[in-house]
Amino acid sequence: MRVVVVPRWGGTPADDWYPWAAAELEADGVELEALELPDPAQPEIEAWIAAVAAGLAAGVPAETVLVGHSVGCRAALGAVELLPQGVRLRGLLLVAAWWDVDEPWPSILPWQALEHDAARIQAAAGRPHVLLSDNDPFTSDWRRNCDQWVERLDADVRVHEGAKHFNAAHEPAVLAAIRALL
Repeated sequence: MRVVVVPRWGGTPADDWYPWAAAELEADGVELEALELPDPAQPEIEAWIAAVAAGLAAGVPAETVLVGHSVGCRAALGAVELLPQGVRLRGLLLVAAWWDVDEPWPSILPWQALEHDAARIQAAAGRPHVLLSDNDPFTSDWRRNCDQWVERLDADVRVHEGAKHFNAAHEPAVLAAIRALL
């Protein structure tokens, strides 16, 4: 089994909970790879989706849990849509996921406008699992955000109290959600 993490905007494999989760999962015999994505400070849709698709292609999809974090959720969804027909991931977890943010900046607008094929995503990844926080600084209306994930992708959404944007060095809720998908 393996876990592929798509980092947040500006994120690298050394940031947030990624190294801690990798060490925790290694003890379980599970490999976690946080992807090194091109120009993390200015993520471009095509480049990030291609990089995530390449990361997925490096392993066996049926033994892979794909985890997106923030903008990485949108790149993960785009990569899932590119999987060949009939290929399925073990699971899809979207952490601090959003469709739009409270105060968008110019370079995030294309990400917000990105459309996804719900049927294609569900065929390749099943029902997405989404972790949200009730105090995320980028999506203050967590109820609306939750409703959008359910309406658009029939996602299984869990809201965690006080988790902000899930940027801590240790995020037990994220680790538990990954383990549940394994």
